[in-house]
Amino acid sequence: MKTLIGALQERAAHVVNRFYEELGRLPKSRRILEMLSDAELAHLKSRQIQNLLALADFGLTAREHEEMAQRIGRIHAIVGLDKEELVRSRGILHEVLYAEVGRSVSAQQLSLYARRLTSDLAWQLKAYQDVQDSQQEALLRITRLVWEAGSYTNFIDQVIATLAAHEEVAACTIGRPDEAGIFHFEAGAGGKTESGMLDVLAAHDHEVSVRADHPQGQGAIGRAWRSGKAERVVNYQTDPLVVAWRDLAAREGVRSSVAIPLAAPGQAPLAVLSLYSAFPGGFVGPDQVAFVDLLQTLLGCATMRIRTHDGMSAAVPINVRQHWAALVRTGALEMHYQPLLSLATGTASKVEALARLRDGERLLLPDEFLPALSSDDLLALFARGLDEALADRARWHAEGRDLEVSINLPPAALNDIRYYESTRAALARHRCPAVRLTLEVLENEALSLSQGQSAILAKFRELGVLLAQDDLGAGHSGLTRLREVPFDWIKLDREMVKVSGDDQLNTLRVIYQLTRLGHSLGRLVLAEGIDTLDLLNALTILGVDGAQGYGIAKPMEAARLVEWLDRTPAFVATAVAEDGAGNESLLARLARFVVWEERMLMIAAVPEAGQALLQALTRDTGSVPLAQSLTGFGTILPAGPQRDALHRQVVGALLTHGPHSEAWRVALNGLIAAIAATA
Repeated sequence: MKTLIGALQERAAHVVNRFYEELGRLPKSRRILEMLSDAELAHLKSRQIQNLLALADFGLTAREHEEMAQRIGRIHAIVGLDKEELVRSRGILHEVLYAEVGRSVSAQQLSLYARRLTSDLAWQLKAYQDVQDSQQEALLRITRLVWEAGSYTNFIDQVIATLAAHEEVAACTIGRPDEAGIFHFEAGAGGKTESGMLDVLAAHDHEVSVRADHPQGQGAIGRAWRSGKAERVVNYQTDPLVVAWRDLAAREGVRSSVAIPLAAPGQAPLAVLSLYSAFPGGFVGPDQVAFVDLLQTLLGCATMRIRTHDGMSAAVPINVRQHWAALVRTGALEMHYQPLLSLATGTASKVEALARLRDGERLLLPDEFLPALSSDDLLALFARGLDEALADRARWHAEGRDLEVSINLPPAALNDIRYYESTRAALARHRCPAVRLTLEVLENEALSLSQGQSAILAKFRELGVLLAQDDLGAGHSGLTRLREVPFDWIKLDREMVKVSGDDQLNTLRVIYQLTRLGHSLGRLVLAEGIDTLDLLNALTILGVDGAQGYGIAKPMEAARLVEWLDRTPAFVATAVAEDGAGNESLLARLARFVVWEERMLMIAAVPEAGQALLQALTRDTGSVPLAQSLTGFGTILPAGPQRDALHRQVVGALLTHGPHSEAWRVALNGLIAAIAATA
């Protein structure tokens, strides 16, 4: 082999130059070579010379040869050189070698070298399969994420982690633009420097824009946002549109990239995912294009689900996300408490603990920072928040106030046993009876009650804590879960109980029916977002068990809560006499009407009872006051001839013509108008 090595050392440069001249005549190989700058092509030829000499080294072991060949094969696969072209190029190399060094070495040496070239090709082809397997594994994991991921933040973190493990990806980032069109990187991984690609991009002097009229709006990210299609940078060293990021790319070891807009079909992008390759021409070969297209389709499905079911907050730059995550763990968490009023006693024996983050002079609300936190950040927030809330409860108990505490439990908690462990440990640490703690589960699509979720839920039940279904009526929170999950409380969403304009009667009807449904299932019912005393009175009439909202008290610090409890008298609902006299608001009288209406419909559903009532009203005028008292009609309107006449008219229409008749509808409208006139 020494003779062969000598011949190669003398002729290798000429062999390589001739080899690349021949490759330039093959369309697919020429496409790849044209992506390179002059310096990159010279470097590639230099590495090719080293490889030819290494193959002639007598001391080259099979293991070393395999590792070298597979490394080169992965590069060929990543830059999109297809297998057929690789095999064809190996035949060209054989011909050039025989022509250039065949006369200088023995046939035996050439035969041995040819066998090494053949083994080299086989190992390179195996590397192709490894890259394809890595693609398939990444796509399978992304497919699972599409249906399993929770919030947008958790979703992008998991997508980045999955793609960063794929060997074609040297780095990856994801982000969204703000209202001004400036792009903010929200998550990322990879890069050569210690700080990583994401941090370098976030701190880079040249901001990224998605606007066409912005100087930095012509990069792949901006073009992808505007076009809705995957846009590529074939080579950072030769593409004039990305000159501003050329040095940064070189420092981070990336040579090409693809920006993939994440959007549901026919909709504007939600975010842009960027994949970076360590080689020029990454993500442009046929296999890579197919991979990117399928990836975009899968992630588009996910964005549609996230946008529909979880909503979207504004983009939060990664440095802000990291800052807020650090605040959660460094004593900046403050728990504020909002009283939950019992409508049976008129007092607040329970409070909801709500997280706040102190960031200098700012006090951040959950709507700001929660969407930006990762799953581990949310766990830390829950554990620290629960610990602080139970510590405050222990101090109140020592002062003679046995308050219950309610705190939000993220849907992810039913997929993560660490939330249960944190709850159990906190209860033990603060010697808090489990029944004094309520965990409010905000239901979303992730709450599917799989076997694992049911098992964790059972552990919370065994622990003895109470469970509340939060925000019933808010989008995805459905009645099915009310039946399936053993909740102790259900909380009606603030939008569900908002009464305004002509729709207030129907709103009260919905509240009443949900309250009756909850009670029939053994649940207590609490209404959120209560902002007026009139609504509080109406809820009391409808049988709602509890209420919270700014009309009762805003969230406050632990010390201010004690002051509020000391100075706030018990709530007493406005009473009304049997003859309907009193100063009740329209809302309260409408609530009484809703209760009466339901009773009448129940009477009408029993033919014998309905006929008996109808006969009594038409036969004996003395039965009218008794009937009004029995059905609750006497508290809707003040006593007098008008009330008696309306009572006969409405009840007669219902019992004679039925609940779906025009006569019943007209009579009800007349009664409602009379209520509005007297309130």
